[in-house]
Amino acid sequence: MEAGPKPKRSQFYMDPDNLDEEMSKVPLFMNRLPEEENATLEALQSLVYDGTPEEIAENFKNQGNDCFKDGKSKYKDAIDYYTRAIDVDCSDSKINEACYANRAAVNLELGNYGRVLRDCAKCLELNPKHTKALYRSARALLVLERVDEAHDCCEHALVVDPDNEVVKELKKKIIKRKEEIEAKQKAKEEKERQEKEEKEKLGQAFKDRKIKFEITEPEVREKANIQLDPETNTLSWPVFFLYPEYKESDYIQSFNETNTFLDHLEVMFEQRAPWDERGEYTPNNVEVYFENNQKLRPSIIKIGKKLPLGKVLSLDQYVVTNGVPSFIILPKKSPFKDGFLKKYKKQEE
Repeated sequence: MEAGPKPKRSQFYMDPDNLDEEMSKVPLFMNRLPEEENATLEALQSLVYDGTPEEIAENFKNQGNDCFKDGKSKYKDAIDYYTRAIDVDCSDSKINEACYANRAAVNLELGNYGRVLRDCAKCLELNPKHTKALYRSARALLVLERVDEAHDCCEHALVVDPDNEVVKELKKKIIKRKEEIEAKQKAKEEKERQEKEEKEKLGQAFKDRKIKFEITEPEVREKANIQLDPETNTLSWPVFFLYPEYKESDYIQSFNETNTFLDHLEVMFEQRAPWDERGEYTPNNVEVYFENNQKLRPSIIKIGKKLPLGKVLSLDQYVVTNGVPSFIILPKKSPFKDGFLKKYKKQEE
């Protein structure tokens, strides 16, 4: 018996071995637009623009709502549909205000707060009593810390809907945040006032003591921690002790102007310094100098160890460089000291 003719394949035939690929060619199941022409898809796309502008806009709005309900993965699609509905420019203001308000809701979830405010403003132009647009504006404004405007939006919304609990809760948050911001600003202003007052008092203290400054690095001067004790009216300075023989130094964080150099030297050299090879640097065996750079040729001036810091800083020859006084410490008798001082004598000749 002869076999009959082979049945023709239907135009909807799908290869069972490549079912996923075949399904993706059907417009209903597409998850991306095809690169090649698809007559069925083009026909379906044209259908969305069938009908009156109001019907078309309503259809796009509904699709946007569906995408929004589907969650974050569909938010961009929702925005696209609401935008298409708005672009139809239908004459139904209710549809348009809903699309602006809904697109604002999506952008609020995405954190696009500027877009939220623009869409809510458009919605409120169409309907100044749109409670959700006022509420969403308030939320966006709160995040942007424009609390006065956010509070105003809540007030307007409660005029329209006095029993709206969601708006009432948001208003409470705004008031709390406003109080926090005001408290923070007040604290900042108070701190700035105190700093200004302290700076003025410090400047007057320098003036009273005839202390001279040379500022070559303004940022260093600002960071120099010079403290004025209001109770004793004394200054405490950061001070450097320099040991040029060994290229070493000590930094004294707080040297009160009433303390002597010997007070600190006794602490510094209570034990032998690790770099002091010959044990020459002891409180009784060192001398204190400072460099005078006010003349064309610098000179070096010796000062008594029992002098208080404040007395030295007030000398006509002393200039505080960048807010940190520095002094040179040399042993009383040493070849290095002799050679070091000779350099200055040659410069003076």
